[in-house]
Amino acid sequence: MESERTSACGSNRSRFAGLLLAALAALAVLVGACTTAAPAPGTAEAADRAESNSDLAATHIDRGDALYNQGRVAGSMVEYREAARLDPTNADLWMRRGQVYEQMGRGEDALHSLEKGLEADPGNAGILNHMGWLYATAEPATLRDPAKALAYAQQAVEASNGRDANILDTLAEAYYVNQEFDEAIKTEERALEIAPGLEALQNQLKKFREAKATESGR
Repeated sequence: MESERTSACGSNRSRFAGLLLAALAALAVLVGACTTAAPAPGTAEAADRAESNSDLAATHIDRGDALYNQGRVAGSMVEYREAARLDPTNADLWMRRGQVYEQMGRGEDALHSLEKGLEADPGNAGILNHMGWLYATAEPATLRDPAKALAYAQQAVEASNGRDANILDTLAEAYYVNQEFDEAIKTEERALEIAPGLEALQNQLKKFREAKATESGR
């Protein structure tokens, strides 16, 4: 009797083991069927997927812009983060992120985002300009680097062919933080030639002239 019970148990174990193996095999087939391998780089499928991601990213950017314009800065950043995940080569997106981080008082994150933008587009005048401005005026002040501010601002002016008043203003500010007041004044005057009567530029020019007068009076 005992031997019959042992034989029956062994038979049941064997049957259970067989069923388990069959179930695992079926699961493996199912997982393999549901898993989509990443397309090989350079193929039409890869190009289609990149285009699809770019379109989705553009949707998130539009949502982010709308939230930003409503003053919902944190919400806009959520959308920009998702856009960056989908399309990390979009330089303008990284510039948006940098601007939002700056407004949030997160200067280090702003600089990091702008650096990512330059990796995607090294000659982007807008990003170069923003890098120059941040290194000249960033908060906290420990992030400021006058030499880098001047280098990035000069590159931005070159990239824009010296025709953008805001970029020239950034270069003037960079000269100012480097205590090159004569150059700051000349550069701001160039900016005002492009955008005459702009109050913000006039205030900058006044600041630089006052700094020059203070220096001369020492």
